[in-house]
Amino acid sequence: MEDKYIVIGLVVVSFLLPRIPVVGKFFNIINTGLHEFGHALVALLTGGSVERIELFKDTSGTTTTKSENGFSAFWVSLAGYPFAASVAWLAFYLIFQGAEQGLVIGLSILFLVMLVFWIRNWYGAFWVVLFCVVNGLLLYYGKPEYMHYVALFYAVMIMVESVTSAIVLVVMSFRDPSRAGDATNLQGLTHIPAFIWAFLFLAYAVWVTYRVVMMFL
Repeated sequence: MEDKYIVIGLVVVSFLLPRIPVVGKFFNIINTGLHEFGHALVALLTGGSVERIELFKDTSGTTTTKSENGFSAFWVSLAGYPFAASVAWLAFYLIFQGAEQGLVIGLSILFLVMLVFWIRNWYGAFWVVLFCVVNGLLLYYGKPEYMHYVALFYAVMIMVESVTSAIVLVVMSFRDPSRAGDATNLQGLTHIPAFIWAFLFLAYAVWVTYRVVMMFL
């Protein structure tokens, strides 16, 4: 019951935090990194390769991949938004299983792997190093009960950003379909309008949020 109210408070914080200058968007990049890793992972699973990943301070990111064919390119373009939303679901599941430290360690290891193999821009590298240093200090000096709240914070940030980023994509797909990121790529590959793909991404993120809410009821 206590966690329910904490999560509600963290949801409010996650909407207000990006409005703080300079540092406000730092934690939103967790979702961006997961999104880009989703592209990279599917590229590798479908026989392609990953050339580089970039993470930017405005919370945007890019993943440059090479795909064997249009079928592989389709799955790579499709993967980003659903992967990040799915990690939000997994994060809450791990918290409910008492694996808060595992979640924080897992996120740190994942981003370190991305840094070693693919992240090549200076801000992306700086962000990963700082994120992992913060987590290392929290794990080493923080009390176990504190890690529960750290993990909840990360999980909420990922979940909220997975929804809000999909909403932004829907808006962009109407305003300028040629610049709607993954939805634009999927439109080019399938000839299905970008806004359809954007709505599908949003629907999945909302469904994941619903499933998470049901965990607390």
